[in-house]
Amino acid sequence: MNCSMNIDHYSDNTTYVSYPLVVYGVVHYYIVFVLGTIANGVALWCISKCTKTNAAMKLLMMSIFAALLVICLITRPVMAERLMGSLYCDMTRPDLRVLLGFAILYSFCAQFELAAIAVVAVCRTVAVWASSAHVLPLKVAVGAVVGIFIYSFATAVFLLGPMMARYIKDPEIENVVNGVYFFLNTFVPIITTMSCYVAMIIAMRRNGRRMAKVQSSHSRVVNNATRGMLAVFVSNLLFGLPHSVYHMLPRPPQSFDIIFHILFSTHFVVDPFVFIYFHHSFRRRVGERLWAAWVWVVGMFGAPAPKTPTPLTTSTTTSTVGKETLHRKDQLAEQNV
Repeated sequence: MNCSMNIDHYSDNTTYVSYPLVVYGVVHYYIVFVLGTIANGVALWCISKCTKTNAAMKLLMMSIFAALLVICLITRPVMAERLMGSLYCDMTRPDLRVLLGFAILYSFCAQFELAAIAVVAVCRTVAVWASSAHVLPLKVAVGAVVGIFIYSFATAVFLLGPMMARYIKDPEIENVVNGVYFFLNTFVPIITTMSCYVAMIIAMRRNGRRMAKVQSSHSRVVNNATRGMLAVFVSNLLFGLPHSVYHMLPRPPQSFDIIFHILFSTHFVVDPFVFIYFHHSFRRRVGERLWAAWVWVVGMFGAPAPKTPTPLTTSTTTSTVGKETLHRKDQLAEQNV
């Protein structure tokens, strides 16, 4: 059934939302549900199996992709159901209270991810600027995760919640609260993260000799996690900043709501992909598992086993003693980042 699609929440109903746009939004949300759940699950598996990262940094990085996993697995089907209600002229599908709860959960997890990325950047900046080897204590990481949780929960419930529930009647007050909310949960984490990466570059240049000495034997391991997290941050910047700007508009059309949320939802899938791709160890590990799965599938059909690609066999040319030495050095280097 095709409604008039005048689902704009403004009283003049001047905005028309096209039927294909809503259909595309539903399909997109379900794609994010499937691919995002798989990709973030793989990212969590890679981090948990990594022996070169200490427990504290693992906790911080896993909290990022755990938040994304919750968004993809739990909230995306509900948001798709909301658009389905628009298609079938049923504005109570799903129930408004259910929709409000899931919308707050979604916002909480999204801002949790941005704040956690900022904290990881701060920790890595401290490690780079430290005059000696710096290992992040587990207690500090636990305290950071708890602090991020409380911060994200408080802003989602006490700032965003009243606006979504229409408890704030005065438009001027609503604009102020809306501005404060997106300043705290978007621009502050972005500015913090960007400042940290700039500080890291400055520190590396000031301590060029010391960093060159460390990177001569450990550059691949030292840079892996930082490179992956930087890729995740850039993904957030590209897909998330337009979404925040949209929410700062005084009267955004309903079609903009769908378009910018589709764009924003894309990074829930892109983030784990770019993290794994730019983290060479994780990319190799996932590639090996995918190749093993492909060999198993081929074997199930009785076909001859395919030849192992060269990138998966090059590591066998390194001597056992050399690999053990590199592994010990790499493990120490990654723990100190």
